[in-house]
Amino acid sequence: MSQPDSVQMFTVDSFTSHPFSGNPAAVCLLPWQFPEKLLQPIAREMNLSETAFIERLSAADDFALQQHFKLRWLTPTCEVNLCGHATLAAAAVLFKEVGNTSTEITFSTLSGKLTAKREGNEMCLDLPLNPPVAQDSAVDSVIQDIVLGDHLPLQEVVFSQATKKLVLRLPDNVTREQLESLPIPNQHKMLASHDGSRVRGVIVTVKSQTDDYDFVSRYFAPWNGITEDPVTGSAHTVLTPYWAAALDKTGPLRARQVSPRGGDLTLRPVGDRLEVLGAACVVMRGHLLLPRP
Repeated sequence: MSQPDSVQMFTVDSFTSHPFSGNPAAVCLLPWQFPEKLLQPIAREMNLSETAFIERLSAADDFALQQHFKLRWLTPTCEVNLCGHATLAAAAVLFKEVGNTSTEITFSTLSGKLTAKREGNEMCLDLPLNPPVAQDSAVDSVIQDIVLGDHLPLQEVVFSQATKKLVLRLPDNVTREQLESLPIPNQHKMLASHDGSRVRGVIVTVKSQTDDYDFVSRYFAPWNGITEDPVTGSAHTVLTPYWAAALDKTGPLRARQVSPRGGDLTLRPVGDRLEVLGAACVVMRGHLLLPRP
């Protein structure tokens, strides 16, 4: 099969109802049997924290009619096992742009089968829960010193082996504004401190001091080519079980990721799964022209 001249592309702002906020992701509707070698160059060209690639299961399938697709996520530098905001973006493209009328869509991914369904003006993702556990390693100590330095105090360190995310919890008297003012950590020092074999991202989180949210956070992942991620669905698969236990709360949690763009998530634990609710705005549609083979 000959290589197509172009692919259909979208940019979607996830976990927000307002354009130019939340977390932007590129979404690509892949033609059948698309060349594998072009995926990483496309993700580099889009230069967003994640590009989602949606693929049909067979040549006869239709993006507007099917309920089951393959889904992959690539950063500008590598493929990742799970990305919440790019999954939300992929669902938004299928529901809003392609006109898929299914009430629920299933994606086959490196993290197993994930579902997305409509829920009012938002979409609900079904993701795995990844509870963190207490850890104390030399690598963690070096990283936490680079991230927090003398700027903010530390209360607790936990780690999710499944996602390779290190969680730094701040004391409850630290305000949202203090977390927002934390300087972005020195990326060169973070990369020099560790090769990424154990830790791939660092979450800094604190209990919310207002009734609007249960907790707030920021996320840094230089090992995935991401200086700071605006809103991170996968980070909340780690944060939700942690804060549900810390707050002794069994109902839904409300979270805000306080990056400069910012975004809101509603989090509902269901057994060993997590329902993540969020809005999404499609802000760009077009075609990416491909090089001739």
